[in-house]
Amino acid sequence: MNAKSTLIIFGSIVALSLFIGGAFYIFGGVVNTGSSIPSGLYVKVDKPVAIGKYVMFCPPNRPEFQDARNKGYISPGNCPDNFGNMMLKVSAKTKNIVTINETGVYVNDVLLPNSKPAEKDREGRLMPKLALDHYELEPGELLLMSEATENPFDGRYFGIIDFEQVDSVINPVF
Repeated sequence: MNAKSTLIIFGSIVALSLFIGGAFYIFGGVVNTGSSIPSGLYVKVDKPVAIGKYVMFCPPNRPEFQDARNKGYISPGNCPDNFGNMMLKVSAKTKNIVTINETGVYVNDVLLPNSKPAEKDREGRLMPKLALDHYELEPGELLLMSEATENPFDGRYFGIIDFEQVDSVINPVF
């Protein structure tokens, strides 16, 4: 095979990859390389926000999210106020009772696994402290948590968010 044939084959593979990637994105595909939910390919689905579902959301412009962006927990992005999308799992919604303290996050008095807040991040910086005591979620409020065991930035640090912040429910593809 000569250099021209190799270049044509390589160019074709690149073009096909770009086409497939573009189509995946156009049809609601999302790539997660973060650690808050399992890494992989996800697709936006038209399903209701429910406990146990993964969601993609735009962080609200609150001090804890501004600090998280400044520290690199959240990347800058296309959300309002230059926040990047976040992906987490719905752990509680309307009428659930949430407690957040130094021992962890409780939903309806059940401790969520691996939910104890860290005192410091990997860089040795203090993590935000949050305390809620038997707070009943109002209509339109959600608690979003990670299943990751290593330093996730989730509801244990930022608390409750409004349903309006959710962009979509996402399902894993691969």
